[in-house]
Amino acid sequence: MQQLTCDVLIVGAGGAGLRAAIEARSLGADVFVVSKGTPGQAGTTRAAASDWMAYGAAFGHADERDSPHEHWVDIMAKGGLVCRPELSRRIAFEAPARLLELEAWGANFDKTRDGRFKQVLSDGARFPRACGRGADTGPVIMDVLMARAEELGVRLLGETMIVDVLLDDDGAVAGCWGLTGSDDELLVVQCSAVVLAAGGAGKLYELNVHPEGMTGDAYALALRAGAPLVNMEFIQIGPSIVHPLHFALSGVFWRLKPRLTNGRGEEFVESYFPAGSDIAAAIYQKGYSYPFSVRIPSKWVDVAAYTEIAEGRGTAHRGVLLDISHNDPLLIQQEAHVPCEHLLRHGVDIRRQPVEFAPAVQHFNGGVAIGESAATGVPGMFAAGESAGGQHGADRPGGNALADCQVFGRIAGQSAADSARQKASASLSEALVRQAQAAYEALAMPASGEPAQVARERLARAMWLGCCVVRTEESLSRALAAAQAAQQTVAGVAGSPRERAELRNLALVGRAVAKAALTRTESRGTHYRADCTQVNAPAWQNMLRCSLDDAAVVVTRMPPVELPPELAGIEKMLEG
Repeated sequence: MQQLTCDVLIVGAGGAGLRAAIEARSLGADVFVVSKGTPGQAGTTRAAASDWMAYGAAFGHADERDSPHEHWVDIMAKGGLVCRPELSRRIAFEAPARLLELEAWGANFDKTRDGRFKQVLSDGARFPRACGRGADTGPVIMDVLMARAEELGVRLLGETMIVDVLLDDDGAVAGCWGLTGSDDELLVVQCSAVVLAAGGAGKLYELNVHPEGMTGDAYALALRAGAPLVNMEFIQIGPSIVHPLHFALSGVFWRLKPRLTNGRGEEFVESYFPAGSDIAAAIYQKGYSYPFSVRIPSKWVDVAAYTEIAEGRGTAHRGVLLDISHNDPLLIQQEAHVPCEHLLRHGVDIRRQPVEFAPAVQHFNGGVAIGESAATGVPGMFAAGESAGGQHGADRPGGNALADCQVFGRIAGQSAADSARQKASASLSEALVRQAQAAYEALAMPASGEPAQVARERLARAMWLGCCVVRTEESLSRALAAAQAAQQTVAGVAGSPRERAELRNLALVGRAVAKAALTRTESRGTHYRADCTQVNAPAWQNMLRCSLDDAAVVVTRMPPVELPPELAGIEKMLEG
């Protein structure tokens, strides 16, 4: 058994986790960051791939009409008014300062000749405010955060999975236990505060663009510790290349009049659109509205692709085909130079061959419910980035994920440091250490059932089929049953402690997602109930709260979201 002591433990070493660590360390806290992979290399901030990875910040450089207030309006409107206004406001108003901070630390973002940030229009925004450096935005941010964290003396530990939070007799954080190293050795950490920044749960789905390790750990940790989740039914799903690499199929691909065919060579999109639809305009619109959303006509492109694959008419790699090779190769090279060059490095030449794509999970809009201080309700526990919930609603503007992880990463780090300072000292009793040892031994006990990976793949397939783009009571019930079945197999599957722990987390999160989606009997944002007629119904302007009652996942409707006077009249934007 390994034992560590620190003031603040950060679970996750991506953009949100490192920003939290930097802030907490700057305030004098002794900070430890643990990552399931190599710190600075793992996580979605670095791994996410698309032709333009954006950081949304309303500088107004591309259009002087833009402002943090307009950004706030866009977050709330695209979020379907089911997010906490005070949280989304902080992202909008603090994102510019956090970007300038990254630049001061050495980040080099694209700028115009006059020294202003190059800003482009992204989905869900009325003004161009997406900053970045093409497909390299994530790595640029991660490099400067890692350098800053190391400069400040933040301690880092890779190949480590935190399995559970340990609470003292008052229900406050006293430490955590987990698995470390290639042999999954028991690790016990004594700490006064913990920040959950372990990313989302993309691996709950068969088709996703998340890197390895994204198994919903933060959501499961929070639930088992007594902190609720919100908005778990809202998951951003968008077309992604599925072979031979994962790459978000956004932007220019859809603006070059693509030909879409299934695995049989049949063009299929037209039959899914309502009569009289402008199909060409909807396909073009995908270039500015990459993720699926019920708000816009391009949703039928996603519905069509999903249905073709789900009903067995996809390719061998479970995709459909997009071909832009009928365009002049020089035009493709000019208009799509970023994805063209990136894909060429992986042996894919979009000038001459089609790509295989499918609707793939990109981002969980919900997460651990937080307040303005990033507190979760469990004393000493905070959350940030994709692990947190309430700052995004039914959908989110492009660029908000990176902005969110820097804004609330900083807030969580500050709050965790303050919390640790107010606590006299971390105290991990012998009883809690024995509790961790007993839990570890149960997880490590040999079993002769089917391999954990087989159970995991079965769950991921069921979630993609039942709780993806097109949702019905029947499909969601099947997904929920699959998650419940997976939960019951955890103790008996054959595999390492980490494999079992990940399966346990995925099954729990799958239950929360499917139950929330079953509960919301309307369509809103990324949540499309094909068997329900209501869309953005005023009676459903609530967030859904998921909690654990013994072993049962309980979903309840929260009070209606109250809009501040500054957002008066925003309701009329929901259909726009």
